Amino acid sequence: MLVIGEIVGPHGVRGEVKVYPLTDFPQRFSQLTQVSLRKGGQARELHLARVRTHKNIVLLEFREITSRNQAEELRGWELVIPYQQAVSLPRDHFYDHQLEGLQVYRAEGDQCLGRLTEVLHLPANAVYRVSGPDGREVLIPALKSVVRQVDLVQGRMYVSLPEGMLE
Repeated sequence: MLVIGEIVGPHGVRGEVKVYPLTDFPQRFSQLTQVSLRKGGQARELHLARVRTHKNIVLLEFREITSRNQAEELRGWELVIPYQQAVSLPRDHFYDHQLEGLQVYRAEGDQCLGRLTEVLHLPANAVYRVSGPDGREVLIPALKSVVRQVDLVQGRMYVSLPEGMLE
């Protein structure tokens, strides 16, 4: 499941909730009629009555939630969708879940650096955490000048590292 938002608290007294969007496509919320929520091992399905935005927050009203107390109980729950419902991305753009698990190779010489274990979203740019077979970790900047090719079919990413990065 793909996380698209997190409920950060109630809004008003009639059960509306504030959602912090965790998607580059916040307009997706207005296209939903029901949502799946999860928190830890728990899951819920709720039906949307109304969707609106306020600044950088999405406000959702659910048919099943009618009071501020009920809305407060949803604080910290994630809104998730199946991967198949993800918005199609332009060529050479990928979701984190598509990249995590790829084997990372040097473009020059085909040396395996390890497996991409995490995508870190930092202020300047994303960074890929790669765990090597020897237990060493390498942080690789997610830049076009570094990432030469992503082959999802073969499960590989090819990178051209700056001089001295592995030393």
